[in-house]
Amino acid sequence: MSDESLKILLAVMYALAAILPLLGLSRQLLRTSVALAAAQKLAKERGHTALTYGDLEGGSNSDITAAPKAARTAVFWDIGLVGIGLGLGAVASIWSLNV
Repeated sequence: MSDESLKILLAVMYALAAILPLLGLSRQLLRTSVALAAAQKLAKERGHTALTYGDLEGGSNSDITAAPKAARTAVFWDIGLVGIGLGLGAVASIWSLNV
């Protein structure tokens, strides 16, 4: 690879190192904001913030682990984005010493 190509690759790696962690953290913020807005809307409709028996009923076919599993998967993605971004930044920094 030519020096110019290496410099472009390093620039892309640095850009991704900055963008991916921000993307992962932004997803966390967006997800929690949406959940809070839905809860606030329901509380406003009801006129109170207390749980009702209907909130606890899931039916016989309901999987009580579905929501926590989905939340955990989303967090894994966000941690992955942050980790990849940090890793790319480290690799680009070390690699730039030799270019």
